[in-house]
Amino acid sequence: MPKIAVTQLECAVGNIDANLAKAEDLIAAAAAQNADLVLLPELFTTGFPGDALRDLCEPIPGPTTERFAQIASAHQIHIVAGMAEIDPETDNLHNAAVIIAPDGHLIRRYRKVYLYMRERQPMTPGTEACLIDFPFGRAGVSICYDYIFAHYIHGLVERGAELLLHPTAWVTTDTCEQWHYSPQAYRARCMTRALENSVYFASSNLIGPCDPDGHVRAIGQSSIIAPWGEILAEVPTREGVAIADIDFSLSPQWRRDAAPYIEDWHRTIEWPDPATATGE
Repeated sequence: MPKIAVTQLECAVGNIDANLAKAEDLIAAAAAQNADLVLLPELFTTGFPGDALRDLCEPIPGPTTERFAQIASAHQIHIVAGMAEIDPETDNLHNAAVIIAPDGHLIRRYRKVYLYMRERQPMTPGTEACLIDFPFGRAGVSICYDYIFAHYIHGLVERGAELLLHPTAWVTTDTCEQWHYSPQAYRARCMTRALENSVYFASSNLIGPCDPDGHVRAIGQSSIIAPWGEILAEVPTREGVAIADIDFSLSPQWRRDAAPYIEDWHRTIEWPDPATATGE
């Protein structure tokens, strides 16, 4: 039965070395509790440094992935981590996640497919979904805003994912607060994705200011959620690590006993023509 760890940290905006040092401490703490995989947040190495982003982006593989390889090897643990990437061939910037094996091997790079608002100016979206066969089971990787799109997440599950890994930098802003946007919406959607797909969902978030001026503020709430919606482990409002045992044998039992959602997803529906709908 694998142990999955989610981390939560406050990044030093623009200071990759400081953030990697903090990440190494969290990874060591997860490994000391026998975690098989540790998840780190979206863009945690850089935060959102504005115009300085391009100077902080790195190729994959590159210096940061080499550091991850050393840490993974030292602690014999899988690492899934967000970072800012530059493609040397195209000069495009990407919001990326890397998956590192316990022997330090770079298994895969994933580029965020759905970019949120201002991300679309400096960054280029990815075009490929990400499924990884770990020794303990198949997982799908998405980054932050990706998980808004139910069809995208469901597509990972239809292709065999029993665990969804979600590095994120889910934030609040002055605009969000003017609209009374609930900070619980992030957790609610994590639970929804776990429930509607009957799979485990692990999300690792930042906490605190993510940009130089403090306008973008991550809200924490990193968690591991069971297919039936139970919060198995969480880091609500601080830096730290949360670990949970993942029993994949329970997922089909839950589907059989109470949640035939995936089976029922494919029912044929006839939709009315809006031009002929009466509203009565």
